[in-house]
Amino acid sequence: METKFVTRLIKRHSQFPTVCIYCNKQILPNSLHYVEEGVTEHIHSLIARKYCESCYTKYGEQLLLHELPK
Repeated sequence: METKFVTRLIKRHSQFPTVCIYCNKQILPNSLHYVEEGVTEHIHSLIARKYCESCYTKYGEQLLLHELPK
């Protein structure tokens, strides 16, 4: 059974290298990125989607609301 979570994006500084889930660009340590956070329920950091600053600037919250074509 699939559960739908209400989520939003929050701004974070990266502590470790990671990859943007949308464009596959590497996010370097200490650079800004946006992480998915549950509004009513906790989402573990291992499954929360991460987006680079340029994807967030270009698409905003639409990344969570709809899967945009790449």
